[in-house]
Amino acid sequence: MKIKNIIFSILILIGFTGCPYGEPTYEIFVENMELNKRIWTPNEHMISNFREIYSEDKYIYRLEIPKGCHFVFLTNRDDKPEKVIDWIIISGKEHCKEQREFGF
Repeated sequence: MKIKNIIFSILILIGFTGCPYGEPTYEIFVENMELNKRIWTPNEHMISNFREIYSEDKYIYRLEIPKGCHFVFLTNRDDKPEKVIDWIIISGKEHCKEQREFGF
């Protein structure tokens, strides 16, 4: 009975946390960034550590995810809440690759 419980617990953890599969590609990275563009909002940690003034009407957030892939989110300064207007890769495009993941 204990072995069944252990296996069941492991399957639940894998199912809800997601599992990557396939080769990492730049196209999957772009898909994820476009999704993040629609849903991402900065929290207090992001505001205090990563936000800089880009222009009169935009903030910029510099990030490095995954390691070696440097990109920025551009957000509006005028409206509340902040919304992502665009994202740009600054450097390390060859490192900007992600895998697909599945989960429940």
